[in-house]
Amino acid sequence: MHEKEAMLADASLPFFTTPHFDGHPSVLVRASELHRLSVTELREVVQDAWLSRASARRGKAWLEGSGSA
Repeated sequence: MHEKEAMLADASLPFFTTPHFDGHPSVLVRASELHRLSVTELREVVQDAWLSRASARRGKAWLEGSGSA
């Protein structure tokens, strides 16, 4: 949740939330605002989101294999 709050507080990032997602770690992004993120930033956000929900075994395998730290 701290990471979500930090992402939402950074006005340079295109993330937002709605009351529906209060208490949940999800953040939203408008497709029309994706240009504000570099490909590297977007890849990192998606990877971090996946890693936060993946099992420890799958996350470790991803980071040791085709993923990046």
